[in-house]
Amino acid sequence: MSSLVPFHRRAPRTPIDHVPFSDPGDPSLSSIPAFLWWMGKNQWWIIISGTFFGVISFVSLAIMPKFLGQAIQAIADKDQTALNRGVTTILLIALFQPMASVLRHRRAFGGWVVAATRLQQIIARKAAALGADLPRLVSTGEVVSVNSNDVERVARTFDMMPRLMGAILSFIFVSVMLIKSASTIGLVVVLGVPLITLGIAPIIKPLQAREAEQRKKLSAASDLAADTVAGLRVLRGIGGEEVFIARFKKASQEVRAAAVRTAKMRSFLDGLQILLPGALILVVIYAGGNLVVDGKMKVGELLTFYGYSAFLVLPMKVMTESAQRLTSSVVSSRRIIHLLSITSINIWGNNQAPKVDGKLFDQKSGIEILPGEFVAIVSDNALLADEICDRLGGYVDAEYVHLDGISLTTFTRESIRRIIYSQEKEPAILSGTIGSVFNVSHSGRLSIDDAIQAASMQDLIDSLDGEGLAAEVVERGRTLSGGQRQRLALARTLYVDSPILILDDPTSAVDAHTESRIAQRMAHLRQGKTTVIFTTSPLILDRASRVILLTNGKVAEQGTHQNLSSNSQEYRELVTRGS
Repeated sequence: MSSLVPFHRRAPRTPIDHVPFSDPGDPSLSSIPAFLWWMGKNQWWIIISGTFFGVISFVSLAIMPKFLGQAIQAIADKDQTALNRGVTTILLIALFQPMASVLRHRRAFGGWVVAATRLQQIIARKAAALGADLPRLVSTGEVVSVNSNDVERVARTFDMMPRLMGAILSFIFVSVMLIKSASTIGLVVVLGVPLITLGIAPIIKPLQAREAEQRKKLSAASDLAADTVAGLRVLRGIGGEEVFIARFKKASQEVRAAAVRTAKMRSFLDGLQILLPGALILVVIYAGGNLVVDGKMKVGELLTFYGYSAFLVLPMKVMTESAQRLTSSVVSSRRIIHLLSITSINIWGNNQAPKVDGKLFDQKSGIEILPGEFVAIVSDNALLADEICDRLGGYVDAEYVHLDGISLTTFTRESIRRIIYSQEKEPAILSGTIGSVFNVSHSGRLSIDDAIQAASMQDLIDSLDGEGLAAEVVERGRTLSGGQRQRLALARTLYVDSPILILDDPTSAVDAHTESRIAQRMAHLRQGKTTVIFTTSPLILDRASRVILLTNGKVAEQGTHQNLSSNSQEYRELVTRGS
């Protein structure tokens, strides 16, 4: 029957033999405790088995003073048999304890890896689900910070659990032994250790606040660094790099100052972990020494008592360290929950988008696009044009855009993405070969060569020393000029061959001769398919079957390029300025 048990229900042979997960699950986001409980529940076997070995490891250390004391007392009593028995027991414990410690460490490491992997998969799935909404809702630096630093901090919670449980249970065991050995001093130690821990507890809250502030400033500095690097070429062109470098220096110094404040609090906490237990042990040694002098306690018993008392420092240190890690985990869990709680800009329906045989209509601007049209749009406001482009593509306010008389949000996002393809003003070029840029879904009607020719990109391919499509493109296409990046992105877009294509100023960095060829070839390639281009280029406008003029985000006039050029002064000024 065991062979019929689903794989995910079986106990793993090793802590990490089942990662990455085919389905990492859906975490509870109602609260931080619920989130951490869900994480722990999904790796219960690793936690329980790690706790088992952790308890054995700590208890083995805890009972060592008992047998050391017996061996010392046997020497004092000149009892060879008791000495041999004590030494043999100590050797066995010395062999057994490291084995249990290694197994505990393996389980703890497995708990960390499994938790981190699960969280990274969940975050990656969330990022994929948000798609183009992600950069509109959260900064790049925040996503990177959460997916690296915060994930690790939360995962460390499950790394500490076996040690924490072992520390707690060994503390209880030693406490009982201490009270049995000398009730008065034992109670002082047993009560003193928790009181010391409680004395340290007030530091945890300020530490948590300082860590949260540090994480916030680090994310802000990461965002600023990413923006500065991305815009370095522009900054150098306008002589503004010094201003941005100064801003980054200031942000970096704020991060450093926050880190120093956090480190000060941590160092104070670490110092108390040594000072307070040390003071308690001094009290134990003094009181126990007096009992030995009075003949109420043997030397071996004092050694045992001292060993127990000294041992208690270890579980207390583990518990304090666990409190620190839990503090960091709470801060990081809050950031992860915030990221995972982000919802899409649009609320999508469950229907599949219809065939593209109806018009595309934007209620806000009044733009109406008929099936198969090659339409150009000229706007007096570039920001509003970008907003309308995003809206027609179904990225923002998609409820105001209708396809065949039905709001886009009635359909699933996936079905809309298959029908409408919108290329933003600065499309992303990922690293890889030029050929890998075309690893996208497409209709199969066009070849890569067709798209390359239409985007007038053949000269770029020919200039790559015979490497052609195998030539490497670095991250963000930095080795290409602005016009080459635009043409490569346009070729990729045309290759997709979407039924409805929306382009936002796709040739702004291209020279006039190349732009003329692109306009002619693109109009021919897109015959019979709906194409909308936001532009002020006369070369493209002249190829459009209809041109729409937008004023303040609303349709003001429409007609052919020639008619509008002859009859509209505002249109002429925009087109002349744009050219």
